[in-house]
Amino acid sequence: MTYWSVNFIFLGISAVVLLVAVLVRRPRGLFWGSLVASFVLLGVLTAIFDNLMIAAGIMTYTEHNISGVQIGLAPLEDFAYPFAGVLLLPALWLLLGGVRQERGAREERRAGDGRGAHDGRGARGARTPEAEERGVRAE
Repeated sequence: MTYWSVNFIFLGISAVVLLVAVLVRRPRGLFWGSLVASFVLLGVLTAIFDNLMIAAGIMTYTEHNISGVQIGLAPLEDFAYPFAGVLLLPALWLLLGGVRQERGAREERRAGDGRGAHDGRGARGARTPEAEERGVRAE
């Protein structure tokens, strides 16, 4: 069995979990930007430290189990596990309620600074009839 055979299992599971999380929770642009930034940063760190560990003789690979494609001394297969983590961890965060908790904290902050739901405004800042009766002024 090659490293890619094992990697496809982990990458496949991670991709499926992320797909389910995205379909269920519908994350916004900040989520995707963070995912891409994490992907790039982890790729750079993996390249640096895998090359150092291989050069120091800490890790070795049998030639018949790797594809032969390398980034420096590190075989391309080495990058699959960190990237699976970049896919899987945010997906689990989404599925386990991370966005809901973040929104709840944001709503609490808004309520604390007077911009909450009780400011007498309806949709798009329009004054509601109830607000007119109470004499709430527009900002």
